[in-house]
Amino acid sequence: MDKNYSQLEKNTVDSKNQLKDSKIVRFKNLDGKGKRIMFVGNSITLHGILHEIGWHNEWGMAASKEENDYVHILMNKICENRADSQFCICQVSEWEREYKCGETKFEAFENARDFDADVIIMRFIENVPGKDFEPIIFKDAYDKLLGFLNKSKNAKIILTTGFWKHPGDSVIIEYAKENGLPCVTLGDLGEDDSMKALGLFEHSGVANHPGDLGMKNIADRIYSELLKIL
Repeated sequence: MDKNYSQLEKNTVDSKNQLKDSKIVRFKNLDGKGKRIMFVGNSITLHGILHEIGWHNEWGMAASKEENDYVHILMNKICENRADSQFCICQVSEWEREYKCGETKFEAFENARDFDADVIIMRFIENVPGKDFEPIIFKDAYDKLLGFLNKSKNAKIILTTGFWKHPGDSVIIEYAKENGLPCVTLGDLGEDDSMKALGLFEHSGVANHPGDLGMKNIADRIYSELLKIL
């Protein structure tokens, strides 16, 4: 793979079985009457307990506490002024790995679709295989996934590139331009070791995930775009 993607190769956390199927869609504050906000992501958004790699938590890898992952930082920021906001987390690491036949995974996301989000944040790409990446197929699959999740077709959309630079980043940026959508670039964070959890976990793949500072920066960049919407 191109040397520009050397950080991506350090992500040795398997995209399989990051969560049990019954837990890949989760909700918070469904009793609220405010904006419905969906986070679509992978291990950086939510990873279940996996003791064999030294990850004993159930939140965004590799934040030190649940409230320090980017999702919960954003939830707390939003609720400061909009306490009645509703939230959905949709974990799509299995879809990433098998994007070429991604529609076969849609059934698992039915509950997320029925949430009928007002805002959808698409924050994933890292588990899409970089080797033999097929941009045309990926763009079509990405569009279909977003179309499926955007039930009413009225949701405001925020896209992001990968935390580690990925061959698909340019496709997401191109897709954003074609559809007039904001795209938050994150790849510089993955080049900065201070943004990772290095030294805090024995498993190198876990340690190369964003630590608390990386999560804060991800959240801050996304929130800048969210403010324009909310």
